[in-house]
Amino acid sequence: MNVQVKKVYRNDYLNIISALFKKLGLPQLIDHLVPVDPQCQTRVSDAVQAIIYNLFDGRQALVHVERWAQEIDLEKLIRPGLHPSWLNDDALARHLDRLYEADIHKVISTCLIHIYRKEGLSLRAFHADTTDKTVYGAYESASLEALQITHGYNRHHRWQKQIGFGLVGNEDGIPFYGDVHDGNLPDKTWNPEVLSRVHEQLKQAKMEDEWIYVADSAAMTKDTLAQTKAANAFLITRGPSSLRIVKTGISGGRFASHPVERTLYAGGEKRRHVPGMGNILHL
Repeated sequence: MNVQVKKVYRNDYLNIISALFKKLGLPQLIDHLVPVDPQCQTRVSDAVQAIIYNLFDGRQALVHVERWAQEIDLEKLIRPGLHPSWLNDDALARHLDRLYEADIHKVISTCLIHIYRKEGLSLRAFHADTTDKTVYGAYESASLEALQITHGYNRHHRWQKQIGFGLVGNEDGIPFYGDVHDGNLPDKTWNPEVLSRVHEQLKQAKMEDEWIYVADSAAMTKDTLAQTKAANAFLITRGPSSLRIVKTGISGGRFASHPVERTLYAGGEKRRHVPGMGNILHL
């Protein structure tokens, strides 16, 4: 029997990621959320999978994804009949535009809720944090509603031109919410907004029980506390260094050397300080 090898592909662990992607039913869900013209050779799910697999396999620029796609078995990883030349940078860019126009945050949150419900993942506690990416050059936004690439204070308190990234994950580190936001959006504003969005996602997931929101000291604001109460949640945070009791504890070194527990009252809320955990607010 003659066996001819037509081509050898380097799929490696991408086979596992592709199998998980399909098992979760994400291609069908994405195409349902962001439909395209039937005459289009590619689907939005094709572009999403290609970009994700490329990120796991070295992260080439969009202009090089077409060449990279020739080295892997697209028909097995994504779908039969898909040709590498269809994944050129123009096609990928158009699909990214379609995702943005369909409300990218809604698409991502719907996919994440789908995964949480399908896999039965924990929806009890979530940790939220932000970071930033410094950029250079001149950027013009199409409108005030679009992402504002502008100057703001970064993680090191330096005034830089930047964009912000926010992520919320459960206690196992599995993402539940993510966004890209304006470079000058402070965490004190981001926290209450995200609390509201996470609450909406939990309602979509049919989860009405109390839950826990964990964040840094920027969450210790009236707006965040009010939104925490409205979202039927508990807030775990650390006291900001501007609080007198925090200043006293840091200067005296008492919190570091003694496992004490303090109960604080401020603005009608009961705060219990537990070293190593921060302030647990009972609203």
